[in-house]
Amino acid sequence: MKKLVLPILLLLAAALPGRAELGIAMSPMRVEVKIAAGDQYTDALGVTNDADDPIRARGELLDFAIDETMTPQFEDIIESEAKYSCRDWLQVNPRELDMKPGETVRARYTIRVPAGTPEGEYHCGAGYVSLPPIQKNNTRIGVQIAVRAVAAIYVYVGEPKSAPKFNGISIKPAADGSLVAEALMENQGSKHFRVNGFMEVKDAAGKIVERLDYPTIPVLPGRTQPFPLSLRTSLAPGKYTLRSQTDIGLPEVLVSNMSFAVEKPAAK
Repeated sequence: MKKLVLPILLLLAAALPGRAELGIAMSPMRVEVKIAAGDQYTDALGVTNDADDPIRARGELLDFAIDETMTPQFEDIIESEAKYSCRDWLQVNPRELDMKPGETVRARYTIRVPAGTPEGEYHCGAGYVSLPPIQKNNTRIGVQIAVRAVAAIYVYVGEPKSAPKFNGISIKPAADGSLVAEALMENQGSKHFRVNGFMEVKDAAGKIVERLDYPTIPVLPGRTQPFPLSLRTSLAPGKYTLRSQTDIGLPEVLVSNMSFAVEKPAAK
């Protein structure tokens, strides 16, 4: 199974020379549960110590969102996700783990959906974050790299459905002078969908200069998700076509084209 490892930094009092970095992995990295309002569901996640030393880890119950750069965000509270969050329904056990090098521990999680919950998709994260080691005198030591491993959890109450909408493509300059091709995907439904497809840039002769695959991130319910894809190729002055081809769960594959030009740099 795939493992998800998300590093974060915790700055403590003093330096800690000579220690290996901590590592935690979790499997599976995505859980999808269909459950009725008023019911509960229990299962387990595998939490593994990938480091060379023993580690301690604390369980976390997190909100989950995708930001405008297509990066998953797991935080204690994300206000924009209040309507869609399952964090308050979630429990993990044990709340703290002590793991030997290479050890995998089964962490149980339980989801309790309140009675009367409206039909829809709800999402949150169950994770563990490594804690700083404790010396024999019970003091925490060092500047320590902490690692968070998170499983994204999707809870389906009733029969929610996605309603994908493709809102077009554009191309714009980035701060570093490169170009970014961007597509906008809107979800007017109550269940996430994923995008399969690509964008490509063709020159005036119809030759493909660059092809960029869409990442398979979810477009969560009730929002518009940008898909900004940075071009790796430096385009020479001339005329070009940006073409997008996507499968977003509609009966037909969606194709969109736009023309743009790269101008010669202004003379100094």
